[in-house]
Amino acid sequence: MKDKNIDLIELFLEKISAEDGLSKNSIDSYGRDLKLFCQFFSNESANKALNKKNLSINQINDKDVSRYLNYLFEKGVKSSSLSRKISSLRNFYKFLENEGEINENPLKNIENPKKESRLPKFLSEKDTFKLLDFAEKDKSEFGIKLSCILEILYGSGLRITELVTMPISLIQKDQNNILKNYFIVKGKGGKERIVPLSKSAIEKLQEYLKLRENMGCGKSKWLFCGNIRSSKTNEFIKNKEFLNKKDQPITRQRVNQMLKELALKAGLDPRKISPHILRHSFATHLLNNGINIRYLQEMLGHATIGTTEIYTHILDDKLQELVLKNHPLNKERGDI
Repeated sequence: MKDKNIDLIELFLEKISAEDGLSKNSIDSYGRDLKLFCQFFSNESANKALNKKNLSINQINDKDVSRYLNYLFEKGVKSSSLSRKISSLRNFYKFLENEGEINENPLKNIENPKKESRLPKFLSEKDTFKLLDFAEKDKSEFGIKLSCILEILYGSGLRITELVTMPISLIQKDQNNILKNYFIVKGKGGKERIVPLSKSAIEKLQEYLKLRENMGCGKSKWLFCGNIRSSKTNEFIKNKEFLNKKDQPITRQRVNQMLKELALKAGLDPRKISPHILRHSFATHLLNNGINIRYLQEMLGHATIGTTEIYTHILDDKLQELVLKNHPLNKERGDI
């Protein structure tokens, strides 16, 4: 007989998949959070501490939830992860309440922990261009593919999931068969936004699209196909055949690995390079060069301006530096 807890979780995951339009990664994240929650209450020592047996998730009260969160805190789970887990539980129990499975939501009086004030990590413009230039010099299949990925990630500020799940159909041409300088991507919550392509990204994309056909990826629905191996030498791999058994995109993990390999070759610390750091670098460099924060919000696909405003802390440091360097009151009187 199937576990009642698992039944309720699967019903909830089906609901958010069908009705809320969440991404697969978000749904998987909900599933992991809820299964971890169940495991805690099925654990013998946990049940003994709670003085309860065979505790079902529709019988749990606010004190039980607090004990679970304290357990996570003592295990060293960060406040950002705790907030996400609380959000998962809150949405799950709201669903149970709507379905008539519970009379009172045990998350009603549970507050999120205070967010840690952490500024996003980003590359300097100098190090970013060092990466771009180093990738540009590699004319192997691997190098052309990586250079294209890098140009799009940094030039457009895409989330890594948005990049790896991008279908080839998003890349469009005008009536003169010239690549358009933008595409429309579907981000978090199924929200669409226009993503610009820089001149250098278009040039690199044109080069990669030709290579993509020659590599045998023409039948793939994905822009960056994960089924075909790329040569790292100047000799292209011959007689490639698209693997029809399952058309898969390149993975997030593989892109991250490729970027770290590039960082090592370019003499940069690979720990400071990742797809998300490139997204932060995109946002920071645009703000430093004067873009309106509202435009940046649209380009990043943030639901609220508050999420984008974290980058203004970095801008504040730059403005302070400029004032200290250039304001007359901060100069020697003899220099005026």
